[in-house]
Amino acid sequence: MKLSDYIVTFLQKKGIRHFFGYQGTMIAHLVDSIERNPETENHSGYNEQGAAFAACGYAQAKEECACAYATSGPGAINLLSGVADAYYDSLPVIFLTGQLNTYEYSGIKGLRQQGFQETDIVAMAKPITKYAVQIRNPEDIVEELNKAYHIATTGRRGPVLIDLPMNIQRSEVENPVYDMTFEDKHTDAAAAQQAADTILEALEQAKRPVIMLGHGVDSSFSQQKLIRFAQKRQIPIITSVLAKSVLGYDHPLNFGCIGGAYGHRYANMIANAKSDLLLCFGISLCTRQIGTKVHEFARGAKIIRIDIDPYNLQRDIHENGINEVKLQAETGAVIDCLAKAAPDTEGISDWLNVCTEIKENLQAVDDATPERYPNRMIADLSDMLEDTSAIAVDVGQHMVWSYQSFKNHEGQKLLFSGGHGAMGYGLPAAIGAYYATGKPTACICGDGALQMNIQELEWVKRENLPVKIMVMNNEALGMIRHLQRDYFDCLFAGTTDGCGFASCNFAEVAKAYGIPALRMLCDAVREEAPEFLEGEGPKLLEVMLEHGTFAYPKTCLGEPIHNQQPYAPKEVYDRLMDL
Repeated sequence: MKLSDYIVTFLQKKGIRHFFGYQGTMIAHLVDSIERNPETENHSGYNEQGAAFAACGYAQAKEECACAYATSGPGAINLLSGVADAYYDSLPVIFLTGQLNTYEYSGIKGLRQQGFQETDIVAMAKPITKYAVQIRNPEDIVEELNKAYHIATTGRRGPVLIDLPMNIQRSEVENPVYDMTFEDKHTDAAAAQQAADTILEALEQAKRPVIMLGHGVDSSFSQQKLIRFAQKRQIPIITSVLAKSVLGYDHPLNFGCIGGAYGHRYANMIANAKSDLLLCFGISLCTRQIGTKVHEFARGAKIIRIDIDPYNLQRDIHENGINEVKLQAETGAVIDCLAKAAPDTEGISDWLNVCTEIKENLQAVDDATPERYPNRMIADLSDMLEDTSAIAVDVGQHMVWSYQSFKNHEGQKLLFSGGHGAMGYGLPAAIGAYYATGKPTACICGDGALQMNIQELEWVKRENLPVKIMVMNNEALGMIRHLQRDYFDCLFAGTTDGCGFASCNFAEVAKAYGIPALRMLCDAVREEAPEFLEGEGPKLLEVMLEHGTFAYPKTCLGEPIHNQQPYAPKEVYDRLMDL
């Protein structure tokens, strides 16, 4: 069997039907094998970075393994931002790169380059992959491919990279094996039960428990089990941004996203200032979530952290780890154990009422903030995108507006580039999500973000994908512009028109690609956008905003994360803090 045929067949048997990449000489054998396999489809982007982000969106939307490929040298290097995105957000993606023939290597140590478009991509990728290897002998591919897939999909999931010299791709595999068995070091039933017992014991003592739900609970089945556990015990749930769409926007236990700078005001207050027990499932509690003054977070609460990643647990949240319990265990296994426990709701319903009062009052504060008009527009758009299976949100102010105000319904996924925070992610991730779900998707971008991978509009048009593209155009890099206003005396270097930054007319660009497009003012979206967004096929809606847009509420440097700008009226804040 031809080696490249074996790779494609192996991945196809693992459920990967769609492959994302860009053709090139050194990867041509693999692409040929994808094209010849009747069970697989090849999808070409127009930059390898776009293909990599498409694979990330696919993995997020499908909650399964994805695959992206590239040729050697610049092609492989262009994948790396997507590799990093998969690594930091725990996405199982197989990255395959072409390489020059093994017989072209000279063996001269220190030689800068062995041949045309040759780069040591394995060395570059190792810091941002769970495993990276170059295949030098055809007989190694069977074990290495099985091993790489196992590593990508077990434990804390993440990307792997296999570098394939051209002559290796066209070699033969004598004994193809598709299901090698490896030791699963992450399954420990005793550790899971111990963690569940610790949680249940703590709940008996707690009066104000909160579940903190992160992307580390990466199975929909486990997520729903945890929600049912919370429902039986009436425990409020606060999520990370990546886990936002685990609950529908209107779910009675949904108390928003935690955020050190831009989280929901009510989520920050409940977690940081009101709870006496935080049950943290697969959530990193990084400074982006709990603020830079880490040891001041939730000082009045006991913190129990369940995480498969031992390195995450090495960080102390409370100073010296006091009143903090760290449990290394697979979150799904712990949730399975908790699901078997009998419910006990005594005394907790009053706490849920307190949380609801905090949420309603602080939502009213934010709704009355004039600068948050983009949030209201995003809420309107969410009603118009009810038929979409997933919405990929790029990076910038629009990301904050979206996770604060997009009203996702149950089962509708919001996809983000979380840890990596890569501008240019949204459009290709929405493309990948479409292939994962087979249903219409959307993306929400800023004018800066869309220009990072705007060439993928041709991909959307070429395959007539049902992707709705929303461009929030304030003709500025709004988040940095806000920073420059507050800290650099309004010197808007490289962020706004006339100061080293400019934006095009995206509606006209989309039309040039052959995509129906419309440009309108933000105030017109509620009335004029629904009719335009109806129907099948791709659409691009460009929404014009003023240059000086803001993302609020925002934590000011040095303030506790639950006291955000613009500040809540003192009488409201004091009354809620006294509840």
